[in-house]
Amino acid sequence: MKNLFAALLLVLLLILSSNVYSEKEKPNGRERSDSIKESKILIKQERSPLQKNNYLIDFSDYEEGSIDEWLKNKGFKFEQAAEDRKKLDLDVDEGALILEAKTRLRGFIVNDSLEPRKYSGVRVEWGVVKYPRGASYEAKVNNEAIQILIFFGYEKISSGHLVLPNSPYFIGLFLGRHDMPYKAYKGRYYQEGGRFVCMGNPLPGETIISEFDLIYAFKRYFQRDEVPNITGVALVMDTTSSGDDGRAVAFVNRIEFFE
Repeated sequence: MKNLFAALLLVLLLILSSNVYSEKEKPNGRERSDSIKESKILIKQERSPLQKNNYLIDFSDYEEGSIDEWLKNKGFKFEQAAEDRKKLDLDVDEGALILEAKTRLRGFIVNDSLEPRKYSGVRVEWGVVKYPRGASYEAKVNNEAIQILIFFGYEKISSGHLVLPNSPYFIGLFLGRHDMPYKAYKGRYYQEGGRFVCMGNPLPGETIISEFDLIYAFKRYFQRDEVPNITGVALVMDTTSSGDDGRAVAFVNRIEFFE
């Protein structure tokens, strides 16, 4: 599994540094905290109860101590800029994990401890406080304040390039200020096995709950009758091509996979 995700991260670096094509079909700490807190009041009652066979990654149980160690205990590990707190700062406030890009960066917080299972969908509670300036998949500036990458199975799908390694299927869900909700995008490479989907354009500081039908989307994007098990998930922040020195702030409260 470790070797698999080491290879996947190499693949993702190549994917996220490429242009994308559409498919037809800095606030201060007090401002950041207040904006997240206000939106919580509106969303508390919208959370659905956890079902027995669901898998929940919950960021509301932090109490004290090292945030890095707390995340590691949840099965996460840090790759690229996510290892450097001078570049990617992590905080917890109002039950949310907050990611703050202090410079242009690309960071991965990867969880490969999931027991492979077939889930029908995913529900994410999240938001953006500050979008990366100029980021837009429509404009081929494929940056985002937050993206959740979901990996399917272990079968290696062609990268579409002789030199680039093949990769398992993946779908990336992101929040974008200027992109069309539920519009899927292809990368320059990995077009057979990868898609990036905008899940909405929340106002800065607004908390939203996004639901995504993994079974339907997988079959539609990849023209497959069988959907592989979910084998991993990663939080990604990419501001490498953004203005304002790449500064951005996003947060996530929980990620729930359901049958």
